[in-house]
Amino acid sequence: MTIKLEQPTQYREVENLTREAFWNVYRPGCTEHYVLNQYRSNPDFIPELDLVLEEDGMIIGHVMFSKAEITLDDGTVFPSWTFGPISIHPDYKRKGYGLKLLNYALTKAKEMGIGLLCMEGNIDFYRHAGFDLASKLHIHYHAEPRDADVPYFLAQELIPCYWGEREGTYCPPNGYFVADQNPTAFDDYDKTFSKKVKAFNEGQLPPFAEKAKLVMPTERLLLRPWMESDADMLYKYASDPEVGPHAGWPPHKSVKESLEVIRKCFLNDFTWAIELNETHEVIGCVGYLPATASNLPIDDDQCEVGYWVARPYWNQGICSEALQKVVDHCFYQKGFTHLWGDYFTDNPASGRVMEKCGFVATGVETLCPKLEVGGDRPVKVMQLASLKQ
Repeated sequence: MTIKLEQPTQYREVENLTREAFWNVYRPGCTEHYVLNQYRSNPDFIPELDLVLEEDGMIIGHVMFSKAEITLDDGTVFPSWTFGPISIHPDYKRKGYGLKLLNYALTKAKEMGIGLLCMEGNIDFYRHAGFDLASKLHIHYHAEPRDADVPYFLAQELIPCYWGEREGTYCPPNGYFVADQNPTAFDDYDKTFSKKVKAFNEGQLPPFAEKAKLVMPTERLLLRPWMESDADMLYKYASDPEVGPHAGWPPHKSVKESLEVIRKCFLNDFTWAIELNETHEVIGCVGYLPATASNLPIDDDQCEVGYWVARPYWNQGICSEALQKVVDHCFYQKGFTHLWGDYFTDNPASGRVMEKCGFVATGVETLCPKLEVGGDRPVKVMQLASLKQ
């Protein structure tokens, strides 16, 4: 095992290592590799602590450090430092390499006169390197209540009494937010790496962990919350002039428009992307509308369902499979008493989707003026009552 300074010829390899190490850990996909890419030209970057760990001639670990600040209660700024991302190749995790790399780096940092480190991480790991809750040093985290013992916000005095009896609030350096501040640049950068599947899981940070609870698998599909990175796939199929008008909305004209639709309409707890298990491609959308947003005059304990699927997947039972999962969610998880749906009279295939899931015709034909497209076309109304009724 060898630890040494990262070289410019290793930048791309290390960024790929960082991407592999953090993929789907804290969020679907990751941004840490872009943070590293941008940080090397940041004046807060500390090149003397830009370290790689090699084993048998292969880079299996990396860590970087940055200058940081703590705002004292009197408004003055106190110098501190932070580190991360610290990356270990997935094949070498849980074998002690991360702790060896970190302890080496901490020793070097102390030799350089770095007196105080603040960071966000898992205390079960970082306590082995001397870290403890930052609240014990009266250092507060900017995004949490002042009196909270934030379990993921940690600190360590490398030089005894460096911090002393001070009290203040820490915010991570601005460089760590670069991907969120420049989403288009980040997406373009990430696309230069090999394609990987983004996924929600319950071990991620809020709000992603909460969204993971909305993931619903079926035999052929995965219903999951939408992500902004789905914009390209959404545009691919939502731009088809035969798709949107069947569901009451106009074809998308650009990827930018698809992104805006995701942001304004799909990033909620009642709309799912339909992802094909075999290819991980997003091929449609399914969800429900609460009474306040429904096209129909329904009660608060009822909702309206909706769905569409890309034309290459018509007549394959995809919509029925997806809708049935949403029906179960609406009745057994949300407690709705009735579900409603409607379809244009010139699109009977949509009615058959609902029939397969147990919906029955109400005999009502009406107009839905709230629709972007087709508000002047009649729709037939369907209903499904909960078995509990």
